[in-house]
Amino acid sequence: MAKLINCECGRVVRGETDEELLANAEEHVNRDHPELVGKISRDDLLAMAEEA
Repeated sequence: MAKLINCECGRVVRGETDEELLANAEEHVNRDHPELVGKISRDDLLAMAEEA
C-alpha cells in the first residue's frame, strides 16, 4: 500500500513500499534539509508516514 510523508517544508514524499518511501524521503532530506542528515532515522521517517 502506498504511503506518504508530509514534510514541514510543504513537500509530500511518496512511495509504493516502505523501502521506496524511505529512499525518497532520504533523498529529500539530503537535497533540501542537509542540516538534518544523520539526525533522522529510518524509524523516525516511518513513524511520520501515513497511508496514501
